[in-house]
Amino acid sequence: MTEKQSKSVLVVSTALKESSKTLVAADAVANRLRHEGFSVDLVDLAVETLPQCDGASCYQDAAVTAMTERVSAASLIVLCFPVYNYQANSAAKNFIEITNSGWKNKVVSFVANAGGDRSFLAPMSLANSLMVDHFCLIVPHFLYLAPSSYDDDGAIVLKGITGELFDVQIKSACRLIEFAE
Repeated sequence: MTEKQSKSVLVVSTALKESSKTLVAADAVANRLRHEGFSVDLVDLAVETLPQCDGASCYQDAAVTAMTERVSAASLIVLCFPVYNYQANSAAKNFIEITNSGWKNKVVSFVANAGGDRSFLAPMSLANSLMVDHFCLIVPHFLYLAPSSYDDDGAIVLKGITGELFDVQIKSACRLIEFAE
């Protein structure tokens, strides 16, 4: 087992619509990280349902306990989310809230899937809370995907500036994992 294979990466698609563009982006990230030699665990919240955080009984739910263990085991977490109203969707925030105890000192990267080109600061509220509350290292380069980032068949197009940013994001995440160890 190589050093990279011993590091687990959790890629989470927080879109609640099955076969979403956010899941397409999460698959692209997962495949690239596998190509880089990492062990990748892909979570699709459209399929793996979790309860809403109520601040109490949700933490006793078996699915929450199992998901928190997956978060805890990861060296890198890539949170892929659709952008609604200039923010990450509520499922992304809920995911962080219910797996709260697993986030300490993680390296975290973001992929924002947006319906327009003006919501590029959407990851910042999540980044701020993860840095302050959990001492996470946030990858400073994140992928922002506007509708033009997909072809007519719904496949992600990683060419031009989008492809360059994707490469920088992956390389930065790999460097931060090494730094965090």
